[in-house]
Amino acid sequence: MYKIIKLISIAVALLLLDNQVMAQQPQPVFSPDKHIKVEVLLHEKLYYRVMYNDEVIMQASPIGISLDGEAGGNAPVMISEQRNIVDTVVQAVWGGRKNISNQYNELQVNLKGDLSIQWRVYNAGVAYRIITHSKKKELIVNNEEVAFRFNFNVSAWVLKDKSYESNYISKPLDVQDVADFNNSLNKVFLPMIVQATPTVKVAITEAGIYNYPSLFLDRGNDYENFLNGSFEKYTLSSKPGSFSNYAEVADKEAGYIARIPGNFELPWRVLIVSDNDAVFADCDLVYLLSKPAAFSTTDWIKPGKVAWDWWHDYIAEGVNFKAGINTATYLYNIDFAARFKLEYIMVDWMWTDKNDLGLFSPDVDIKKIIEYGKSKNVRVLLWCPGHTLYKQLDKALDLFAGIGAAGVKADFFGREDQTGMQMYEVIAAAAAKRKLLVDFHGCTKPTGLSRTYPNVINYEAVLGNEYNKLLDKVSVNHKVMLAFTRALQGPMDYTPGGMRNKHSDYAVFFIKPLVHGTRSNEMALYVIYNEPLVMLCDAPGEYEKEPALTNFISAIPVSWDDTKVLDASFGEYIVTAKKKGIEWHVAGITNDKAREITLDFSFLDEGNHAVTLLKDGINASKIATDYRFENFTVTNKTNMKLPLVAGGGFVLHIK
Repeated sequence: MYKIIKLISIAVALLLLDNQVMAQQPQPVFSPDKHIKVEVLLHEKLYYRVMYNDEVIMQASPIGISLDGEAGGNAPVMISEQRNIVDTVVQAVWGGRKNISNQYNELQVNLKGDLSIQWRVYNAGVAYRIITHSKKKELIVNNEEVAFRFNFNVSAWVLKDKSYESNYISKPLDVQDVADFNNSLNKVFLPMIVQATPTVKVAITEAGIYNYPSLFLDRGNDYENFLNGSFEKYTLSSKPGSFSNYAEVADKEAGYIARIPGNFELPWRVLIVSDNDAVFADCDLVYLLSKPAAFSTTDWIKPGKVAWDWWHDYIAEGVNFKAGINTATYLYNIDFAARFKLEYIMVDWMWTDKNDLGLFSPDVDIKKIIEYGKSKNVRVLLWCPGHTLYKQLDKALDLFAGIGAAGVKADFFGREDQTGMQMYEVIAAAAAKRKLLVDFHGCTKPTGLSRTYPNVINYEAVLGNEYNKLLDKVSVNHKVMLAFTRALQGPMDYTPGGMRNKHSDYAVFFIKPLVHGTRSNEMALYVIYNEPLVMLCDAPGEYEKEPALTNFISAIPVSWDDTKVLDASFGEYIVTAKKKGIEWHVAGITNDKAREITLDFSFLDEGNHAVTLLKDGINASKIATDYRFENFTVTNKTNMKLPLVAGGGFVLHIK
């Protein structure tokens, strides 16, 4: 009897030992389609490795957090793991599609020390986040270790300047090819796209930032291709700064990055992974990884088009008043918006004092403008500095809502520390209580706040048409690149619609600026980019000269039921189809190379479909403003070849 008990005890001990060994190395987690595999490794640190079709595309990369001087995740001991399979549909208030497939496999590793690491693996990529479970009321985050380690002989597309308002350039990551990379790019703004293998790209970004600083990357000076995360320090005090002192910048910083509650979910660290370029041009991961809507009644949130004043410098032709930042100009803009069924006008800067939002310019009778707009079924959006709005939040928003404004364009944030990032959520929540829309400018990249607060209806964080007034940077190559890079973050206030289209004879003008590419290329952006609150940036008189074109773009929806990328090559060209009701719009643009696009209409239902095509005119290669309309019929069996000149584009409206 004693011998039998002893044998059973040995067997149980061996079983427990086997379970402990297995517990230290969780089994892999795969994407639903099995193409992506994540391996979690516990050694001196916790690491994870990412594979695509059994090929390593990211080497074992560490995850860690330093809390109150103690490094969480070092010498990790796993207590348990949890797995979950999710296959649901998320309904969006606005955007590229109404119903978003939310399908992923989840692994959560619970570690000794009140920490968990949670991974979600989608068909389009991988995301992880750290979760704290401390009983303490508050934790100080000294630092979070974020790293992405790639093979040798890889390159990446990075923003050239330390700004979201910059061009993407291709850079090798190998240290032997980049002299002192750390000194030239030590604060890489996201998203960043790595050519991880000859066929597979990886977009690095983040999602679900709430009460936490924004993530940047640093190549460092390691010989290996290590990309390391960095954060702005917690701000102890601030002072006026940035352009014209519109912002509040850090004056004194702490030695840590954040103060968080004991139970807290850090932002998601996101890798979008694919060998198909179309995935990067139509990806919902940032949206899906964010918190659901904070309120249920959303019928008051109305996406729409906006007549914008600043870009063309308040031009009004053929009128008997002096155009500028004044009441007469805004009434004129309302009349224009009403004629072409635009939902909004923007009253941009200098209508109010930058330090006191209740101190209006005597030249702008904002109440009269708003009331006149209501009589024409045109609502008014009001610009203001974001920091002033934050400081005067309730008073200012009560005032704006009280006089009937539709929303605010909050500008010049200029910081991404924890307090700076909190400002977005605080403003969004306060505006939602008053049923006001928010358009963020001079801001961080979108990381899913528009899902939580769908009244946040657009973000800038892009080198958009605004820069055609300032610098020659907004090339046709840049316009294509945005569809695969910045656009994957979420809505993008690029402000299209420039009517003075140019090729080689481009020049920079502050008044009535020019834009690169053909007229059809510029108008295609109304379909390709996700802009639920989209500007018509040019002067009303320019659009009035071409009413057929203006009516055509004014009728393009700004929110859609479905989206399909029909054809795409990273940074080269893109063709996108979007559906609203029973109608489709299809648009395409090319970079500085002429090409022929083949359009396959198999996505259509059976039967004949009437098409209106806006395309490059026969002389568009020399005269960028040359365009023409054509009308014809197609079926879902139709294939059509469409030539595009360099910097060209097209738009089809299919009924």
